[in-house]
Amino acid sequence: MLQAIATILAARSVESVWQFYVARMAEWGFPHAAYHGVRLLRATNEQVADDSLFLSSYSPRLLHDLLGQNLFDSVPMYRWMTHHKGSESWDWLQARRLAGRLSDGELRAMELFTRYGHVSGYAISLADSVHRVRAGVIMSGAVGQRQDQLDAHWRAHQPQIEALTGLVHLRLASLPYAPPDEVLTARQREVLECISIGRTTQEIAELLDVTPSTVEKHLRLARKALGARTTAQAVLLATSRRQMFVDPGEPCTMRQETAPKEAEAGGAAEPWGFATIVRSSDYMREHLPET
Repeated sequence: MLQAIATILAARSVESVWQFYVARMAEWGFPHAAYHGVRLLRATNEQVADDSLFLSSYSPRLLHDLLGQNLFDSVPMYRWMTHHKGSESWDWLQARRLAGRLSDGELRAMELFTRYGHVSGYAISLADSVHRVRAGVIMSGAVGQRQDQLDAHWRAHQPQIEALTGLVHLRLASLPYAPPDEVLTARQREVLECISIGRTTQEIAELLDVTPSTVEKHLRLARKALGARTTAQAVLLATSRRQMFVDPGEPCTMRQETAPKEAEAGGAAEPWGFATIVRSSDYMREHLPET
């Protein structure tokens, strides 16, 4: 476990953290996992969801079906994580189903998981682990595995699973990330950093040996890349996404991986490198790899 902790802390990219986590979870009997974290920004009485990060080792086909039927937000265990802390088995959703307490959307989402052989699992809520970030992980065993069979793996590894999941969440929250089309150029980052420490446009122009109009151009392009309406908002978003004051050579985005091979019958899916920033189901639908 100490080696696992050292590996996570030494990781320099979202991909490397996630790939290590998926591999370790598979060793403990949970070959399928999905992480969903939402970064929240609050101003006065308004709370705004900034970007959210979604990572998964489930079949891309399952995710395509969830998105295609607008059921991503109806996955019952995701809903459990928004109102609870700690961990819970999928027995919770089975009990609610038998009691008639699942919505039509939740039932349809549950049926999709069942169709792909995911009939047992656990959820871990990470709601209070990182300031302004709400996150959680759902995980399941081998395709077709019953809950009582999976419970044995959970009892054997629960402390390690919960500790490693919490550490992974903390590491992911500290790493730079952005969709590839929203990464700032080095010059855009420079001018935003200068603005953030109080330099004027004229001072930045003299420092970088360019004209003030060139500085304004880079600020405008930075706002466009980040989807910001003002320069102040651009500074906020770039800071929130770890796009400013990063070490030289540190990645600020994630590679867009191709879809992996599907699992053979009863086996685990190849660790899926798909990682993207999620603003809405439409964005996810556009960026999921084709199957």
